[in-house]
Amino acid sequence: MIDSGPVRDLPAGYAEVYVMRTTQPRFWAPLLGLSLLALTVSGIVGYGLTFAYYALGSPLAIGALPGSVSPVVGLVLLLIVLPLHEWIHGLVIARYGHRPRYGMTWYALYATAENAYFRRDEYLRILLAPLVVISTASLLLVLIAPPSLGFWIVLAVVVNATGAAGDVLMALIVRRRDAADLVQDERDGLRIFSASQS
Repeated sequence: MIDSGPVRDLPAGYAEVYVMRTTQPRFWAPLLGLSLLALTVSGIVGYGLTFAYYALGSPLAIGALPGSVSPVVGLVLLLIVLPLHEWIHGLVIARYGHRPRYGMTWYALYATAENAYFRRDEYLRILLAPLVVISTASLLLVLIAPPSLGFWIVLAVVVNATGAAGDVLMALIVRRRDAADLVQDERDGLRIFSASQS
C-alpha cells in the first residue's frame, strides 16, 4: 500500500511495464488523428456556439470592452495560451506535492517533474486540467466579450484543444491501467510502473 503523500521513490515490488514517447513513429498517426479531431470539434462547437450567442445580441457582453481588437492583440492571446497550458499542468503537479519543471523542445513546450511518480488518477488530472480549465474559462469569457475579442478567444480554445492531443493520447493510455499503478512523467512521454507487472 502506497502512502497518500507524494511518491518520490519507486516502491518495492513495482516494475516498469510500459513506455510511451510522443516522438515514436507508432504514435504519430494517433496524435495526428486526435489533433484533427480536436481541431474539428472545438472549432465547430466553439464557433457554432459563439455565432449563435452573438446572433442573440450577446446579452451579457460588457459594453465597455473595446469593440475592435488589433490582430496583434489577437496573436498575443494565441501565444499566451501555450505557456498558460503548461503552467496549469505545473499547478496540478505542485498540488500533488512535486516541483514542476518547465522547458521547451524543438516542437513543444512542456511541464514535468523530476523524480516524481503519480498515481493513475492524479496523472489523469494533470494531463487533462489545461484542456478543461482553458476551454471552460475561455467559453465563459466569450459571454462577456464583444465579437471582435470573442472570436480570438475561441481561436485560442481551438489552438489549446488541438495542442492537447498528446495529453489526450496519454490519458487514453493511462486510464486503462490499474488505479494502483504509478506514472512517471517525462518531457516527451511517460513510463508506467505496476506492482502486478501486467
